[in-house]
Amino acid sequence: MNASRKHLLVPPHLSDADLVAYLDEELPRPEMDAARSHVGSCWSCRSRASEVQAGIENFLRARTALLPDESVLSESRVEQFRQRLARHAIASEAELPSLPERLDHWGSRFRGPLAAILQHRQVALASVVVVCLLVVMFTDSLNTRVSADTVLLRAENYESSHLPEAGKVMRTSVRVARVDRKNSVEQQLGTITFVRDSASPLVYVNAQSVSGGAEDATVKDVRQAAEPLLHVLLSNGNVDSSLVQYLISQQWVPDVSVAEFRRLAGWGSGEAFARRQGGTFELHYPFAANHPSGIAETLLRVNARDYALTSLSIFTAGDDNEYRFTRTSFSLEPRTVELARVFAPGELSKAPPSAARALPELNRPVPLSYSNSHASEAEVSVAEALHRADACLGEEIYLFPMSDGSLLVQGLVDSAARRDVIRQALKSVAGSLRVEVYVPRELKNGSELYKSPDPSVLESPGENSSASATLADLAGASIPLHETLYAHFYKPGTSSDDVNKQVALFSDEIVTLARQTFLHAWAVKRLEREFSPERTSGLPAAAVQKVEQMRRDHSRWISTITHRETDMLSPIAGQDITAGVAQAVAGRENGDTLLRLAQEQNDLVRSLFTTSQRSAETATSLARLLVVLRHLGS
Repeated sequence: MNASRKHLLVPPHLSDADLVAYLDEELPRPEMDAARSHVGSCWSCRSRASEVQAGIENFLRARTALLPDESVLSESRVEQFRQRLARHAIASEAELPSLPERLDHWGSRFRGPLAAILQHRQVALASVVVVCLLVVMFTDSLNTRVSADTVLLRAENYESSHLPEAGKVMRTSVRVARVDRKNSVEQQLGTITFVRDSASPLVYVNAQSVSGGAEDATVKDVRQAAEPLLHVLLSNGNVDSSLVQYLISQQWVPDVSVAEFRRLAGWGSGEAFARRQGGTFELHYPFAANHPSGIAETLLRVNARDYALTSLSIFTAGDDNEYRFTRTSFSLEPRTVELARVFAPGELSKAPPSAARALPELNRPVPLSYSNSHASEAEVSVAEALHRADACLGEEIYLFPMSDGSLLVQGLVDSAARRDVIRQALKSVAGSLRVEVYVPRELKNGSELYKSPDPSVLESPGENSSASATLADLAGASIPLHETLYAHFYKPGTSSDDVNKQVALFSDEIVTLARQTFLHAWAVKRLEREFSPERTSGLPAAAVQKVEQMRRDHSRWISTITHRETDMLSPIAGQDITAGVAQAVAGRENGDTLLRLAQEQNDLVRSLFTTSQRSAETATSLARLLVVLRHLGS
């Protein structure tokens, strides 16, 4: 949100608790900055802060004067502790029976059950054997290789069930990156697209490196394209040449498939093992030391829900690098006329992307829905940048995963200045990212806006979709709570115009706060859909933590704003209403519940504090509004 709107979210004065937290520098960074700005411009809060600081200093001086020296206290505490230990040891020794007595006591406790077991020893022994067999069968705790092979077999069944049927093609997109594990730095190397035909054994392959090189071909055997594909993706100064040469000599194809992973893992000689990390199976295949490929280990990540492959990693010995091949899409698509023309065998040709054949569906990447793609670390970084720019609060800005593994930020904003803010925020994001943000006048030139990548989520509510309702009528006669507000703000000697202005300002602020609460709840819902457990199953824990931090930021704002609304409304409601409002139980609400409650409070505020042709049950609506606000702020 921009600066002109953000000040409406800050309470007029800091509470005592916030003042103490501000002085102790215990507030989160955004709230600390807001508090510092407010105290700098508010003489009342500065005065209260000085009083609090003075009170704390007086207390510390009095405490220092009254308490004895700390060393005396420490020695006294240690001596008291030693005396308690000695008394406890003496009491324990007096109560402890002798060793023969204890052995006889324990023997008597087991004689009965042991005799019963011996009478049925054959049945008991058979039961123990059955339990052990069940443990081995279902946990596979004695043979990790079998477990890894089982996961691979199920992943293979998943791929077999997704082969292209008549009239379809199967598109697989893979993003290639090099990860420096010592410094946790990821470098994008390029993308690969494979399109497999249903009407012929042909495969179209297209590889593009971040440096601009490209390979493009239609082949009968995809291994024919292995060497040029690997060259264009891995031929730079930061990639181990021995690894590249070995992969080329084995004609390995980086399509993140079970078949190619079996070939890659088959070169190793260590003991494989599998483990589950959240919603992902990790299959580890170690290599022998000094393997000619330079590979130390290979790792395959498989979605534990449906056994779809998410990524394949090669770890090299010595330089501690990871070469990660992430499947960004795996989908069946109609075999259009344009795609049918692709499957004409031809020689591999090196050319820049602009010189490739006219293949609209392939050369121009298309946006993928969330259900057909997996989240990437780059996508989390882009979402985090948009979050910092407040571009997630009602603006029509969407982040699209693309079919070629790149990312697209596209949307509509109200001004060129706002667009510049978003572009500046995204400059810090590394990787393949396009930004297409328009202002309204530019859409008249035929610019295309894609639909939301998740149709099940509400369309953007927009920043100004209800702007007319946020400005209360200065006359105030048609606001349902006008009489109550007028009586609350009236003071003897105050003119009617001044009271009505106070009523209007109060109504404006309540409506704006309610709107902001709804926008933050809407952003939480979008986060849950964009980074669902299915889409984040292959992400590192650090990336998942970033998503959770964004959610906590929105939840904290919701709590802050709704507490401000409650503080404003409680004096208006009066004791009869506030006494009947039960305290909400604290707990984390999911995105659906949070959005429903935020929408309800927004509707209730609009019905009470904006001009309306229909009358509202003010007491009932106000009581319900306070209940909803307590739930949202808990």
